[in-house]
Amino acid sequence: MAVSGLSSLKLLERRSTSDHISDELRQMIIEGTLGPGEQLAEARIAEQLGVSRAPVREALQQLVQQKLLVAARNKGVTVVSFTASDIWEIYDARCAIESHAAVRIVEGGPGARARAVDRLGEVLGKLRVAVKRGDSRQISAADLDFHTTLVAAAGNSRLVDAYSILSAQTLTCINRLELALPSGDEVVDDHELLIDAIASGDKDATVKAINDHLTVAASHLTGPPASGTGNGRRPD
Repeated sequence: MAVSGLSSLKLLERRSTSDHISDELRQMIIEGTLGPGEQLAEARIAEQLGVSRAPVREALQQLVQQKLLVAARNKGVTVVSFTASDIWEIYDARCAIESHAAVRIVEGGPGARARAVDRLGEVLGKLRVAVKRGDSRQISAADLDFHTTLVAAAGNSRLVDAYSILSAQTLTCINRLELALPSGDEVVDDHELLIDAIASGDKDATVKAINDHLTVAASHLTGPPASGTGNGRRPD
């Protein structure tokens, strides 16, 4: 039966509330305010926010689907604890999406490449600023913004949606481990190489640049990948 009038507005409000709660909890997980293994009680969150349990339940389910929370029978939900194997899977999936997006950009011809290079150049400027400030979390966020921009430049909204989930997982891992990124000009140079590869129009060189870059990044977080991780290989 079609829903209309005030009932429709209530449904929209509830959906908006669950999305808002999901966004807030996601950011708390990324920033480390909610730590790995921490249990989230639906009733307590609802009481604290002054809302019903329904939107809280929906928000928690969204984060379970995004693999930032883990649901266990009779134990509720807890914040995910990423293992080294998990991290290699995340970066392997990132490689697949970014490589596909980059190939689509290159295949789009000179115009598509030029537009992508311009967008990536703008984001690279933000990364330079973050590096100068020396804020590791700003650097991580700007770094990931660069890669998100690369995926978006392919013009496939479903790739962007899939990548957004991996982005949240990536930032969570980086912020928890608090390991140093390549210092100073090195982190900027690494991304300039990716821009140059796309600008060249060479698909093989572009894919190799992406895979090499992400393999090194995953290695900084985990060391060599364990056997049986994901498809059993590094993302290269």
